[in-house]
Amino acid sequence: FEAAIMAKDKAAVSRFAKMFHPLGLAREGVEKYTEFIRRSLAERCASEFKALVPATAGKRAADAEPSPYAQALTSAFMEIADIVQEHQQSVEEEFGSDNFVAVLRGMVDEADTQALRVIDKFTKDNIKVFKQQAGIDTREVGAVLEETALITQRTQQFHSYVHNVAASVVEMIEDKDKWKADLPAGCSEEDGLLLETKLVRRVQELVSEYVQVENSFLQQSVEKAVRETDMLDPEDGDVFTTTLVDDVFFILQQSLLRATSTFEVQAVGATLNCVSDAIGDQLKAALHNNLQESKRLYSNWVSHAKNIAQPAPGQNPLESLFKDSEGKLRPNLTSAHSWPHSLNNLQQCLEYLHKLKEATEAAFEDSFPHDGPDKDKLPMLHNLLSMALDDRKQELDQMHALHCREGVTMFLGHLRPSLEPLGRLDYSIDEAQYSDFQVNDPFAKAFNNATEMIYQHIKLVINSNSCEEIMQELATRIVKRLEKEALSKRFSLLGALQFESDVRVLCSFFTNVSEQALRHKFARLFEMASLLSLESVDELRELFSEVRNWKLAPDEIRKLIDSRVDFEASETELSLLLPS
Repeated sequence: FEAAIMAKDKAAVSRFAKMFHPLGLAREGVEKYTEFIRRSLAERCASEFKALVPATAGKRAADAEPSPYAQALTSAFMEIADIVQEHQQSVEEEFGSDNFVAVLRGMVDEADTQALRVIDKFTKDNIKVFKQQAGIDTREVGAVLEETALITQRTQQFHSYVHNVAASVVEMIEDKDKWKADLPAGCSEEDGLLLETKLVRRVQELVSEYVQVENSFLQQSVEKAVRETDMLDPEDGDVFTTTLVDDVFFILQQSLLRATSTFEVQAVGATLNCVSDAIGDQLKAALHNNLQESKRLYSNWVSHAKNIAQPAPGQNPLESLFKDSEGKLRPNLTSAHSWPHSLNNLQQCLEYLHKLKEATEAAFEDSFPHDGPDKDKLPMLHNLLSMALDDRKQELDQMHALHCREGVTMFLGHLRPSLEPLGRLDYSIDEAQYSDFQVNDPFAKAFNNATEMIYQHIKLVINSNSCEEIMQELATRIVKRLEKEALSKRFSLLGALQFESDVRVLCSFFTNVSEQALRHKFARLFEMASLLSLESVDELRELFSEVRNWKLAPDEIRKLIDSRVDFEASETELSLLLPS
């Protein structure tokens, strides 16, 4: 038997091992057979181990696949899987299912030995990365993180495989009580294998090291993306975002997908926290600073009507914004030089957050499938993902709304001239003045023309969602201004009709330029117009006999009725008819 083992004669070893069973020495035969398998496995692993040499950053980048250490580990695990496929049936037939579990224990023990050698060499050869020493090439760090994730993934897959095999074999054992009584200490009654191996503990340590390096790498990469590599292309008149958002979200997605590929919940949870912090701290701060800095330049530039006029075909609408006082192109342009680019970056972040969440959810489903051993972890992972990203999205949504409002304030300078007549406008008019207003619009059409100029400009340089937000905010502001004016003026019946016409002109314009419904913003103005256009107490009585939910307050209704110079109604009638 020993000679056959030394000669690596598999057929002879198998034949001699089978001879032990008739002699009542089945366990001894299994031990000898297991020894042969372990020795063969160790020799094959040794040759691959010798081939493992530290890779420089340049070599690693040029030959990222296969990852040599993970490949060596995988080869050992595949060898065991092949042995199981080849010998399981014959061992069970000759020695029984309980003895095949013993063979599996031996193979798992040898897998631990060989895998630990590989992992220890991997960490030693990449000690600079794991100790996070300064001056390491980021490509090398990225390659080490990828290989670490692959090592943990393959280890998880191997353990899942071998425990499933063992559990299926245990089900075939007839005298389970006797088998359980003979189990070595620390072994599971479910599958007969050790509850925790040295390899499992070492991989858990490796995951902890991975998390520290991953998080540090992510923070440094994001910081570089927002501080050093952001770039605006002044020649591109079609793209009004910079490289900042693409770079940051590429980093975030790579980290999350890499962490998910470890199959380790600890790694995923820690990376989700780091991603959330990077968005809430570094990215959010960079977006805010860029918006504030670019606002200083853009608010002055946009105050000149010539700068928001329609550009010539092929001309970048922001071309002059990128030039200094001497007409020379500013060097090293970033989003801090352009408010539209900064706002577009912010909106792009909101879109990319949604895509990041979808991509991560899909990765969860792949790494922790519903029919897999870790299916119970899926709800927790989805919850962690929502906790990490949803609050950040809400923060960026609020920031977006705030800066859209600030954008409206920047554009108001172009609208003030067209709104000045509104402050002086007298709606207590006669037929001659009413006829004149039909020809010479008092303010609404001029305001729409000025707003149209702004709309055409922002439509060229700002994304559709932000453009919509700005127009919605602008509509809100003009509605509030008109409501305030209406509550402070006097009206004749003809003036009330003119007021209603002005409201309809404004509402029609904003409805046409907006994708979302906004007629509700004008609801109070239309109620005002209805009240002001009443001709008699009977019409007032009929109006308030209808069941309706008034948006105007009772005191506002009374004030509007009182503002009609030609509406005849006694105090008693008004008190009876109007809500109190």
